[in-house]
Amino acid sequence: KGRRRSSTRWLERQLNDPYVKRAQSEGMRGRAAYKILEIDDKYRFFRAGMRVVDLGCAPGGWCQVAVKRVNALGEKSGKPVGRVLGVDLQEVEPIAGAETHVLDFMADDADLAVKELLDGKADIVISDMAAASSGHKQTDHLRIIA
Repeated sequence: KGRRRSSTRWLERQLNDPYVKRAQSEGMRGRAAYKILEIDDKYRFFRAGMRVVDLGCAPGGWCQVAVKRVNALGEKSGKPVGRVLGVDLQEVEPIAGAETHVLDFMADDADLAVKELLDGKADIVISDMAAASSGHKQTDHLRIIA
């Protein structure tokens, strides 16, 4: 009631999406976590002990996956302990094993700030950033291009 048709369709897709249901039942922050899991299962780019930076990390699903895959909590004894750093324009709820910071990566010297927060260079940088969607096709296109 009171919703636009497009909003109702989005809500229906969301409620019926198997990845959304799986994410909720497994405690993941979002369905995107399964994208990075599938990619890593295929290409094996995460390894224990790696230093990972997640740009545009909100809501944190990719950080959750990275924490497990690089052993950031030290749960796999005998394996090196990794580090996960997430940065985003908005504040992110704390993630066990990850360090998150509010930072505009497009700002001057943001790369230096990330290196400083990480105490050196990253082994891998991951990102699933997208411009905020308004629902207006032309406006969204311009935001994505920017």
